[in-house]
Amino acid sequence: MKPAALVLCLVTCTLLIACTQSAPTQSTNANTAAPKSPTTSATATPDSASLARAQYAKHCEGCHGQTGEGGLVKVDDKRLKVPSFKVGHALKHADEDFIKQITKGGDGMPSFKDKLKPEEMQALVKLIRTQFQGK
Repeated sequence: MKPAALVLCLVTCTLLIACTQSAPTQSTNANTAAPKSPTTSATATPDSASLARAQYAKHCEGCHGQTGEGGLVKVDDKRLKVPSFKVGHALKHADEDFIKQITKGGDGMPSFKDKLKPEEMQALVKLIRTQFQGK
């Protein structure tokens, strides 16, 4: 995968995880009461968490790093500053912003709309929120 694509993937993954963060509090409440409507990013099962980790390793880790720290990366002979999932603006992004970044790409990050399913993107956002942001 090209470095720019990896950067975009990682940014997208970060956005996904950031977007999933608000869902866990809702899912905790939904587990104690009957759900009113289906949610696609309520809670991660062990299988979905494992799959999200594998997707992160495949598509995001090359630019965002194993621990989501980001930093300077060389992609297609271009040096990119990949955002961290742990500090800064990534902590403030809504889950929808992460999903949009993963889907459309931009700022050096490739689009993953043809590589990841919506539920995989949501699982990546959940992964970013829980593993890198402690949410």
